[in-house]
This record gives sequence, C-alpha cells and structure tokens, in this order.
Amino acid sequence: MTLIRVIPLTPESFEALASTLGDPLVLLSPGGVIVGANRLAVQAMGRQKKSDVLQHRLQDFVAQPHADLDEWFRLARRTTEGTLGTLKFQCRDQPLRASAHRINNGTSYFLLLRLQEHAAALKQFTALNEKVQQLHREVSRRRIVEAQLRIERDIAAFGRDIGLALVGNHDLDNSLQDCTELMVRQLDGALARIWLANEEGTSLNLVASSGLYTHLDGTHGCIRFGDYKIGRIAQEQRAHITNDVLSDPAIHDKDWARREGIVAFVGYPLVDGHTTVGVIGMFARRVLSESVSTAMGSVANSIALRIRKQAIQDGLAKQTQALKEADRRKDEFLAMLSHELRNPLAPVRSGLDLLSLSETQHRDTIAMMQRQIEHLVRLVDDLLDVSRIMLGKVELRKQPVALASLIAQAHDTLRETMETEGHHFEINMPCEPIWINADSVRIIQVIENLLKNACKYTDPGGEISINVDSDGNRVTLAVKDNGIGIDSDLLPQVFDLFTQADRALDRAQGGLGIGLTLTKNLVEMHRGSIHVCSAGLGRGTTFTLNLPTCVAPTADSGAAVQTHLPADAPLRILAVDDNRAARFMMEKLLEKLGPHEVKTAGDGPSAIKLFVEFQPELVFMDIGLPGQDGYEIARQIRQLETGTPCRLVALTGYGQQDDREKSKQAGFDEHLVKPPGIDQIRELLASPRV
Repeated sequence: MTLIRVIPLTPESFEALASTLGDPLVLLSPGGVIVGANRLAVQAMGRQKKSDVLQHRLQDFVAQPHADLDEWFRLARRTTEGTLGTLKFQCRDQPLRASAHRINNGTSYFLLLRLQEHAAALKQFTALNEKVQQLHREVSRRRIVEAQLRIERDIAAFGRDIGLALVGNHDLDNSLQDCTELMVRQLDGALARIWLANEEGTSLNLVASSGLYTHLDGTHGCIRFGDYKIGRIAQEQRAHITNDVLSDPAIHDKDWARREGIVAFVGYPLVDGHTTVGVIGMFARRVLSESVSTAMGSVANSIALRIRKQAIQDGLAKQTQALKEADRRKDEFLAMLSHELRNPLAPVRSGLDLLSLSETQHRDTIAMMQRQIEHLVRLVDDLLDVSRIMLGKVELRKQPVALASLIAQAHDTLRETMETEGHHFEINMPCEPIWINADSVRIIQVIENLLKNACKYTDPGGEISINVDSDGNRVTLAVKDNGIGIDSDLLPQVFDLFTQADRALDRAQGGLGIGLTLTKNLVEMHRGSIHVCSAGLGRGTTFTLNLPTCVAPTADSGAAVQTHLPADAPLRILAVDDNRAARFMMEKLLEKLGPHEVKTAGDGPSAIKLFVEFQPELVFMDIGLPGQDGYEIARQIRQLETGTPCRLVALTGYGQQDDREKSKQAGFDEHLVKPPGIDQIRELLASPRV
C-alpha cells in the first residue's frame, strides 16, 4: 500500500502494480467508476474478465443502498487517511471488509479500495491483538524487573551508606543518627529510631530519631524491657514486621498511626552474642517489601557490631587512661622514693668520704662501707633508669670510642670483687683496635652489669672471660662464666623486668632484677642486640652482645684540654640544706678538701642573708627546702649578684631530666644528685671560676 501511495498512479500503472499484490484491489474515479481492478478483485465482484467490470460504476455490483455507499466515498474523498467500510457484493453471501484510500497523481485523484474477507481480517486482528498483548506483558515484565532492580540498587546504596556512616564517624551517637536519617531518606520511612540498652540490660534509651520526630525525650524516650512493641522486641530478641499497622495488636497507639497514615512497621533487636544492646525500628506510610525488611535486618547486625566496637574502644581507652595514670604515679613514686633514699645517704656518704681522707687504722672498713653506699646509690639510679630507658627518655651522648677502654673501665670497677672471690679473669681481643659510636657511660654500664652478673653467679675460684671478635662492620662481645648456669625454663625471661634466678644465700649481694632489662634496652638503643645461652644448671652462662662499629677518629678531633685551678685554691663556699646531718657533713668534707671558707644555711631566707653578707664563689643548694624551694632561692641569688657571678650547684634527690631542665632555667650551673661522690665535689672545686 505504501508503494502505491508514493508512485504517480494511472490506470495503466495500476494494472502493472496490482497484479503483483496478494489482496483484491480496485481503482475508482472520483465519481465511483471502476478504472482498474486486479484479478482477485474481479473474482470478488463475481466476474471472470476485467472488461466485465471496467468502466462500470461500483454501485452496479453491490447490494447495499447506494446512499450509504456514496456517503462512504464522500468521506474517503475528504481525507488522506484510510477509511474503513463494508461492501456486500451481489454475488456473495458474506460482505467483504473494505478500506478506501485517496490517491493523488499530481493532476487528479483516485480512490483505491482494498478488499478482505472478514475471516482473514479477524485473523489478522486476532494476531495483532495477541502481539499487542505480548508486548503489553513484556512491557509489564520489564517494568517489574526495572522496579525490582531499582529497589535492589536503592537498597545496595542504602547498605553502602549505612556502612560509611557506621565506620566513618568516630562518635557512636552521631553514627546512629546518620543511620536513622538514611532509613527515612532511602527507604522512604516516615519515622526511624534507635534505642540503646542501659548497662543493666533493663531499659532502652532513645539515642537517634529522624522523620516525623527528631526529639529524644517524651513517652518513648526511655522504655523498659517488655513494655510496648519496642520493649518486647528487646526482651524476646525477635524481629517484628507488619504491613497492616491498624490491625496489629502489638501496635500501641493506633490513633497516631491512623492520623499520620502509617501503614507498615519493621523493628529488629540489636544483639551482641546473647545480649540485647538495643532496638532499631521504622514506621512507613507504604507497604514495605521483603527486600526492605531484609535490609533492616542487615542494618541491625551492622549496628550491633558497631556498638561492640565502641564498647571495645571505650574499654581500651579506659585501660589506656588507667595505665597512663598508673605510669604517672609510678614515676612520681620512683622519683619520691629516690629522693627519700638519697637524702639519708648523702650525710653517710659524705661522712665516709671525710673519714677516708683521715689517717686511720680502719681504712679497709671505711672502703668496704663506701662500696656498700656506692651499691645502694646504684640501686636507686637503676630504679629511675629502668623507667626512663624503657620509655625512651634517655638521650645518648654518642661519640667514637675505643671498645678496649670501655672494657678496661668496667673491669676496674669490679677488679676488687673478682680478686676477693678469687675469680680467674681474662680478656681476648683482636690486635687491631675496635671503635664504636657509643655513649661511653652507658656501654660501660652494660659491660659492668654483665660482669657483675658473672661474679654473682660464679663460685669462688671460677673462670670469667670477655671475648671480642669483629667482622669489620659489627663487633661481638661475649661475657662467659663457668658458674651456676641458667635453667632452660628461665632463659626466655632472663631480660624481663624483675626476673632473677634462684640463688643461694651466700650470693645475696643485693639487686632488684632490673640490671639485664636495662642492659638489653641500652644495647638496642645503640642499634645492637644481646642474647644469652646456657647449657643448663651448673654449666655456666654466656651473654653475647652485638654492636655496629665505626671508623677511628682523626688526630685533630679530640676534645681540647680544659685548664683547671689547683684543687687547693681557697674558695668561699655556701652549703644550703634543710637536713642538718647532711649540712654538717658537707661542711666538714669541703673544709677537708682544701683551705676553703665554708658557711651553711638550713632554709631560703638564711641562705639569702648569708649570700649578701658572705658573697660566696660556690653555692651547693638543696632543692627541697622548706618555704621557698631551691629554684626560687637560685633566681633571687642571680638577681642579687653585683660582681662576678658565683657558681650555683643544685644538690638534690631529684635527678630526672625535667628536674635538670628546671634547675637550668632557675639559674643553676650544675645539677648533682644526692649523695654526691667525692670525685664530683673535687671536680667542681677544681673547675674554672665563672
């Protein structure tokens, strides 16, 4: 039909075209005269030849009223659209379905009739209708699938956003509030709320609310377990889901639901293990799908996990705070303990130093007592060192140093002990000197600790040795003995704090079990390592430490030699201490060390008065004075100075780094920890005057 409408049509061209088509076709003039018909159309009109129908009016072959036919033709001539009608030919019992089309050929127009059997038309209509129905079903199916996909996409986005809300916000209440807002916005909820259980597990407190209400107080701000639907969900640990709120007996306020147009409710318990930690609930004005209910269940599980995480974090935070507080109190206790221990040690040590300077037949006894005092002082230092070193508060003063000199100094400290016990000691070292970049004091402390352990746990007459070996980049130092050894069960804990092997009473030389802990930490601070091995009880022990080496210093890198005044150059010295015994012994010791003029004071005002009158060149001052402390007195002294500044030395039982910083800021030149050694005092007396 489309081809006929676009090709210029004449009776001749129609004959050529119509004979190839499968439908009966008739070409009419505007007046209704047949000017063309194909074979099928001629047969439909009851004729055998085209000549029997051409140039005849169509009305001559139909049985229906001519007026009806004229009206139909008149309508067909007025429109370019197809016009449907029915033709009852005289030779046929059943009418034919006919469609008329107006065809223009440029100068005139024709009417083209297409004839069809009613059965064929009905069959085509039925087929078309079936196709339309199939199309409708496919469109409906696609709409359902697209709606489902849209729901799944929205729920997936909801789950993602819920996860971000729970993970991204460190504050639990803010996270839960974000969750309720997402439920309202992405699940089309009218009201979403979350309750958390109290510590006793007896009631629920509202912590998040979005939608119709955002306030957290009111009737449902606190709900007991078992009350209302929320309380029953918590108590029974079972979800409650309904799409018919008004008919649900569990819904308490149906008037409110009717007024707000609420249709559905979904609520889930928040369960951690076997404990209810909260409830999540949402009201909606539309029916909730199974997907939404499932999503709410997943959200409930996620929120329960977030609550557990928060509980763990809160517990860890409390533990951390408790540990910090315990550590602070421990540091305060150690500082106070060291101070209280050092104060009585100061006069004892000064007295022994004073006695050692006098001619006496009890020199050996005095030396023994000095060694014991030195041991006590070392124990006090170890108490503070273990705290500072394990917290990394010790600052190493590294410089290139020959390892042999450090070993020699450590050995000199314990030489007398070894000789007394009859220990056979030897040192095996390479011929070439070995240099390490280290804090000399700390490495000597390490070697001393290892040698002291060897002496303590080796029987009289036993063997102790130090064996040194180097591969060029690192050096190993092994301290070996043939003493009592270490049980295999104790080996893994040797370097733990306060760990000591069982020992006989004759080896009770004192000690807190912290020496090896200090040793290990000091070695590791020097980028080294230490380990211990023993074949078992009675078979000796070997401690091996490993340290990096360095190149030897150049000849011009040594420190300049400092010129000191003669040790016996007379000085005016002021000693300030509230401890009468310490003050007295310090005065006597200073007078014994040279022709010095010494005065003492027991408090701040007395010290200030003496300073103005006496104008001392050197001041030893205790920090813990009554009334004004030593820091304040030092600041006042610096303000009162009119000539050459005097040398201020803090003498205190507090020796931690912040104590040293405070004394420096107050104006002190030196900071000595009680009890000071006689060599330290001699060095100060011989130091250049400021």
